[in-house]
Amino acid sequence: MSSPLNLTEIRKYVIELTSKAGEILKGYFLSENFKHISKGGVDFLTQADQEVDEFLVKNLKKQYSGTDFLTEETAPADYSHFRQLDYVWIIDPLDGTVNFSRGNPNFTISIGLVKKGKSILGVIYLPIENKVYWAQEDLDGAFLNGKPIKVSKTADLKETVIGCDWGWNIEKRLIVASWLSLIVTHVRQVKSLGSASSELASLAAGQMDVYIHSGLKPWDVAASVLLIEKAGGRITTATGEGYNIFNPDLVASNGILHEEVLKLINE
Repeated sequence: MSSPLNLTEIRKYVIELTSKAGEILKGYFLSENFKHISKGGVDFLTQADQEVDEFLVKNLKKQYSGTDFLTEETAPADYSHFRQLDYVWIIDPLDGTVNFSRGNPNFTISIGLVKKGKSILGVIYLPIENKVYWAQEDLDGAFLNGKPIKVSKTADLKETVIGCDWGWNIEKRLIVASWLSLIVTHVRQVKSLGSASSELASLAAGQMDVYIHSGLKPWDVAASVLLIEKAGGRITTATGEGYNIFNPDLVASNGILHEEVLKLINE
């Protein structure tokens, strides 16, 4: 891939590609005819995950030679070396597999272009709802179907809508449960909607105010963290340190509530 990049041209191509990949997911989703494949423990994938993964990688490789790929379905056990690479496509071909398998339309295709661990382009597509979120490093703002989005202005914890999700690692789930035990009595509502990228995109659009998770993978957040930052939000680790996409623990917020939430979950 040449440098400097034309991120606008790349983003337009990625949106077009995710639209085509979305048609594959729609076909499986509407037919309800697909195989479930165990990944061990409570984790699984479907043939739709695999087919979309292969479709995206094949086309991106053809369009942009010289790039690397880290995808949910092909990731090695140790992917730490990807932190230092230039131009890595980090892909979740189907984020929200449980939702997808149960007829729930809240699932996404998430694609992030990352340079040395920093997201420079993010596209999230919800095929059934036909929602396209995107942000790119060299442009101000984050967008939903071409219109600018902003994080909420909620400043009172009692009015806060907080999102969370549950990783496949059982011990990580217990960490989220412990955080919730400290914060749940202080907020208006807690949501767990089954797709980290979708919920983080919703936070960027002001539909929720805070999101917490332990056990995230790079493909869960490579696109969505850029959306939140460009929409005016804030992201840190659970202890308030600087966040990168290889950190499994995340607190994201509209920025206003961030310190108060960190204080609660670290009591």
